[in-house]
Amino acid sequence: MVRTYFESTLRWDGEAYGNGRHPDLPWGYWLTSSGNVHGEPPLVDEDGRQWSSVREAFWSGRLGFPDFHYRWVDAVLGFMMSYLAVHDSRFVDQQERIRDIFLGDGHLDQFFSAFMITAGFMKANQDLTPEGRAVLAMLIATRSQEESQDDVGLPWISANRGFIPHRNRTKAADMIAEREIVASRMKNRFAADSIDDCPVVKLVSFKVTDEIPLRSTIWSMSWEDGDRYARDAFYLWLLERIDRWDEWTMMVEARGTRALTEHIMKLAFTDRFPSVDRAA
Repeated sequence: MVRTYFESTLRWDGEAYGNGRHPDLPWGYWLTSSGNVHGEPPLVDEDGRQWSSVREAFWSGRLGFPDFHYRWVDAVLGFMMSYLAVHDSRFVDQQERIRDIFLGDGHLDQFFSAFMITAGFMKANQDLTPEGRAVLAMLIATRSQEESQDDVGLPWISANRGFIPHRNRTKAADMIAEREIVASRMKNRFAADSIDDCPVVKLVSFKVTDEIPLRSTIWSMSWEDGDRYARDAFYLWLLERIDRWDEWTMMVEARGTRALTEHIMKLAFTDRFPSVDRAA
């Protein structure tokens, strides 16, 4: 096999992988561009197989997984990237790893750890192998321009947990920050908050007593840790009805918190089936 320029000119004393691969270079650095423009695909590996990208060569060629062009592949590779980064950057206690990465699912943690070890990217003691470090470097280097602005590691895992794309969550958070400028001027207002790291929406009432003006939380709704997007979506729904906030505050004060909860639930479904109204 013909050695690439990098392989023939670089020397190292550390442990190699594969056919003498350099562990300090991103995985796939040996692929050769055969496109009309230098550096563009298709990329050709040592067996003559052609790939549309380094990530496809890794996904289908190295791991043997099916069609690379499923929309969720980049998200899976992003999780793998952050999982490897966690184990590469610092020692992580097993309980912390299970809690932070897999939300307490020990079986899923054991399975993914076994997969990384079987694939040759991690050792039995959870340290990265030379190839694992090269894979991590490649996954970081081949992110899209939009994804490259996100942190790698536990912050990425937390931000991308669930079925909602990270860009949608970021957009919702930005919309809330912008519209809260108006909401903050309301006498009685809903507010997005966090309590013990769990996302919350609360209704804050303003009262002028004989002594001092007083603000107090009279109603709240919380979500599980990781469901921040659901909280943001609900809060944006509330912001669209900002003209009703004072009336909803009086509802809680007169009839209790359950009255507002039931009222909001009924409102949320009034526009779900417009075809029913048209058919009537």
